[in-house]
Amino acid sequence: MKYLTFILFFISSIAIYGQEGGIQGKVVDNTNEGIPYISVVIKENNKGVTTTNDGTYRLENLQNGLYTLKFSAIGFTTITKKVEVKNNTTTEINVVLEESMEQLNEVVITSNRTRETLDEVPSSVSVITSKQVENLAQTSNSVADVLTEVPGMSLSSNQTSSTGQTLRGRRMLVLIDGIPQSTPLRSGGRDVNTIDPSTLERVEVIKGATAIYGNGADGGIVNYITKKPHANKKLESTTYVGAEGALVDINNTVGAKVTQTFSGQLNKLGYVASGSFRQTGIYKDANGEVISPFYGLGETSQYSLFGKLNYQITEKQRVELMYNYFSSNQDTDYVPQVGVYGETPTIGVLGEDLGQDQGNRYNHNAQLTYDYDDIFGKTDFRLNLYMQDFKTVYGYTDSFYDPNLGYDGGQSSILSAKKGARFNLKTPYTFGEVTGNILYGVDVLNDKTEQELVDGRDWVPQMDMTNFAPYAQLKTLYKNFVLKAGIRFENINIEIPDYTTLTRYNVGETTPNSGGDAITGGELDYNATTFNAGLRYNKWSIFKPFISFSQSFSIADLGRTLRSATENTVNEINSEAVIANNYEIGFNSHLGRTNLSGAYFISTSDLGSTYSETASGAFEILRQPEKVYGFEVSMDTELARNVNFGTSVSYTEGKIDSQDSGDYDTYMGGDRIPPVKIVSYVSYKWNNKFDARLSYIYSGDRNRFEPNDNGSYTYGKGPVDSFNILNLTTNYQLTPSTKVGLGIKNLLNEDYYNPISQWNARDSNYIKANGTQFNVSLTVNL
Repeated sequence: MKYLTFILFFISSIAIYGQEGGIQGKVVDNTNEGIPYISVVIKENNKGVTTTNDGTYRLENLQNGLYTLKFSAIGFTTITKKVEVKNNTTTEINVVLEESMEQLNEVVITSNRTRETLDEVPSSVSVITSKQVENLAQTSNSVADVLTEVPGMSLSSNQTSSTGQTLRGRRMLVLIDGIPQSTPLRSGGRDVNTIDPSTLERVEVIKGATAIYGNGADGGIVNYITKKPHANKKLESTTYVGAEGALVDINNTVGAKVTQTFSGQLNKLGYVASGSFRQTGIYKDANGEVISPFYGLGETSQYSLFGKLNYQITEKQRVELMYNYFSSNQDTDYVPQVGVYGETPTIGVLGEDLGQDQGNRYNHNAQLTYDYDDIFGKTDFRLNLYMQDFKTVYGYTDSFYDPNLGYDGGQSSILSAKKGARFNLKTPYTFGEVTGNILYGVDVLNDKTEQELVDGRDWVPQMDMTNFAPYAQLKTLYKNFVLKAGIRFENINIEIPDYTTLTRYNVGETTPNSGGDAITGGELDYNATTFNAGLRYNKWSIFKPFISFSQSFSIADLGRTLRSATENTVNEINSEAVIANNYEIGFNSHLGRTNLSGAYFISTSDLGSTYSETASGAFEILRQPEKVYGFEVSMDTELARNVNFGTSVSYTEGKIDSQDSGDYDTYMGGDRIPPVKIVSYVSYKWNNKFDARLSYIYSGDRNRFEPNDNGSYTYGKGPVDSFNILNLTTNYQLTPSTKVGLGIKNLLNEDYYNPISQWNARDSNYIKANGTQFNVSLTVNL
């Protein structure tokens, strides 16, 4: 309530109302077709909009004066225009943009808490634009698949779980508009699939350890950025209708998706609202066999609701409200028929699932953002108030058998509720030829996370975390140098109640094999200071090198430690935090029609967070030092007019110092380290009417471990075989308002196992990937 009062105070104290005008126009290509998603930014205050589907834009509530407009987007030349705004008039500025491969570094990123171009960031960043999200979603079973082509990102699991989908061999912090989706206190592996792709404006991936958003970003962050109001009319409508299914054996595989979006501009109020429903059919492998439903995405109903309002209070003050809801629940008529690891797959057969529907029951996100430019001097102020309420349910298993309570098994669920506030200030400075800004503020977060069984039994008690973290980031520009350095002070307190560990039995036995220990609760405090520093040199377009060092702070799955505790008190539990150190050197290059980028990284930590399976089948966290290293190289080039080609190679390796002797002698498992990944594509665009894209994904071998004496493998150590996938997407603009699309996933019907099915090394998880799938769609814009 005090935060709301703070905002209302600012709103009610406004006393600056000058003469105002506006700028509007249209951005077209050389065929006079409107170009959507072009960034139109006022250079004097760094504020702007993006063009709508027909290429139009509108800037309102501008005080009288001379402005410089910058028009830019990936694949087009960047141009600037001088515009004079006069009293109560709207000036029309239309521009023509030429296609070009030169402007990749003009991409604006916001995940660093402020608008920056890639040339201002001395680290590796990948941005999936709105058009790319739309394209990749045509051959995706979930939003996790949209991330597949990002260099350094592991392949998705084709399951509700994102276990094994790491970023540079470490876990990543997933955000929606900066709101944490991950549950680092009890890592449940459900944070990636928490939003519908139709809600996204774009995705920003910052690689390497970073503490800019706090706990859990050892490998970097993935920030899902939701759509913004950019309509020029009072009402615009976009309707999407699609159907999907398998091409090998289509019976019972057909699903459908419907999405309706409304957006508009009513004077100073902009809005966008959408709703989506998707229902998937049965998933089948390349031979037409039903894929095991355990943790599956088949026979799933997904619901998504999204809304965003922004209001321009004055030229300097804005307020924005966002809400997003997503749920994904599986209602299946199939049960697993367990195969034999390395020999026969686990498949789905008709039967009654003993448990409740599994999946993400609900994920509510809401955020209120208030901006005040030049709140004092030239300092900009931003306030974010946010919340997240999340629940996910896992599959039924007899491992929760309890004869005394009459349970034949059970289902686990994780519940997490977060409330937070970010106070952010940005002050520019100039000393002669040296310019830059200081970004500083404080983050406050309360995270309550627990793990319980659906029947009410407690597995992990509610952990109540309060995080107070002041921070500061300095950016300095001198001639062609960009220097960034920052510091963050983590102050975390976690309250844990008295609890008793869950009593566990082997099926059919009456004597417990573990659990039943009474643990005295208490408080755990974590205090740490993390740093980052980076330098980029931008003189030559053919070679722009950078070097950086960054740290992250994370608590290594405290919930997993608590649920298997045997000590008498919480204070005796070994739960030290992990500080990861990321060292990186890289470059960006532009050579004619070709763009190149590359990076080599090393990530170290004195404490580890790798899971290890014990002889009893339980998991413990190894705390030995870790080192993860690798490289990423990517290229994009224009082969001919309207024909582009791109490729990337990602290699990651990781080892543990098992003896704590300085010798990293043990490889990490596949749950952390993916095989080498190569992604290539060729795309063609004709007259702004038709486009096609053929992509190729290669996942390599990784065999680092010997089998046990009985010939089996432990969790994470199974050998991984290579496979090759081709995906095709096409779109045709029937009319200016109507578009049809076709996507085909696994075009050649490759018969393979996803990496998680191989390194997992368990019979029940030895599940084949999908065979050829299709997705046809119709999109109407009015």
